[in-house]
Amino acid sequence: MWHPVYVMLAAELKWSISERRCNMRTDVNRLQKVGDICKQGMEHVRMRFVGWGAIGLLAMAGMSGVSVADVRAEEPKLTPEYIKKTYPDLYRQIQDGPRLPPPEVDPAKPYDAYPGFFAQPVLKPGQIDVWWENSSFEYSPVYPYLLKHAHMKFSYARSTGNDDGHAWKGGILLALRKDRFTNVIGYEIDQKKFFSTDGSSTYKDVQNFEETALYELNRYLFIEAGMYWQRLSQQYIKDRYVPFVGIGSYNLLQDILDKKKDRLKLDLGFGRVSDSYFMEVVNKIHKDSDSFNALYVRGEFAHKFTDMLTYKQNFTLKQSIDKTPIYGLTTIPQTQDQKAVETGMTKRYDWRWTNSLEFTLNQYVGFLISYTVAFDSNPWPIAAKRDTELLTGFKFAY
Repeated sequence: MWHPVYVMLAAELKWSISERRCNMRTDVNRLQKVGDICKQGMEHVRMRFVGWGAIGLLAMAGMSGVSVADVRAEEPKLTPEYIKKTYPDLYRQIQDGPRLPPPEVDPAKPYDAYPGFFAQPVLKPGQIDVWWENSSFEYSPVYPYLLKHAHMKFSYARSTGNDDGHAWKGGILLALRKDRFTNVIGYEIDQKKFFSTDGSSTYKDVQNFEETALYELNRYLFIEAGMYWQRLSQQYIKDRYVPFVGIGSYNLLQDILDKKKDRLKLDLGFGRVSDSYFMEVVNKIHKDSDSFNALYVRGEFAHKFTDMLTYKQNFTLKQSIDKTPIYGLTTIPQTQDQKAVETGMTKRYDWRWTNSLEFTLNQYVGFLISYTVAFDSNPWPIAAKRDTELLTGFKFAY
């Protein structure tokens, strides 16, 4: 926005028009050109130029007998390039002159009225739209209304013939925020059940549910508490409950990374892990559960290549503080049945690492490819320590 000092230039040109009636058309065009320049700056200044231009046109047309329509018919096409070429001194003064500061946001009404529960929030220009992955301090002033976000992913496969069954994977995330408080609920499922013609079968049931409540202490740190539940059929864990508390940062390197492209979130905390087993394990160890204290570390990294393509990486590590039994299987000679025996003690740990590419088709629909590696240092004796999975599917967001 140009400084009001250019109103003085307008007054000077108006006086020049009244003095130089012999060059009426030239002065009228000059007035209109200057008016066009000021139109790009201050709207009220532009209105004054239009008023002065109209007065000058009518006055000069009356004195010379030339109609306003005749004068306007000869107007050139005004562009910044034309002004720069025809009036270089005036153009340079406007470009180099002082500028007024932008209008300040009214602190009493920094945002528009509440758009309604099911409407998308209207944020300010330049603010990051994925608010659920960033600190509320990124939005200044703080958004005063309830923020909500939900997205889901899903893939399905059906097989008939030699292998009869189905497999499907999916997940959903719901995030709510009010001021510094954020609540996140996430659920994922990976189920597979196939029956072969030879009588064998394949079964898999992996589920994860988490609810976390966050409160931000400042733009760098937040505290959190929540509950984590898992079902891991391949490790013969029927239910795993982990209540936890911790501390974290939405963007650990926010003063180094480009916040519009890169994000690095980190959580550290403590939880109590309680595992209950399927009957196959219970019958062999003669107990149905184990419990131990553990520390956890969770990291999330995201890099936005373009508005349509984003790379994400998630890593979770749980390390037990208490020692847990190491089980081995032995065969009873008389019955040929197997039983479990303790062969030692260890501090168990497990981790899960996911890499994904997300392609955003529009505001609501996207496509994703993800690859996950999971590791358990002390699984049931007949279970593998390492699992991998590849997922392709659609992502729906609100």
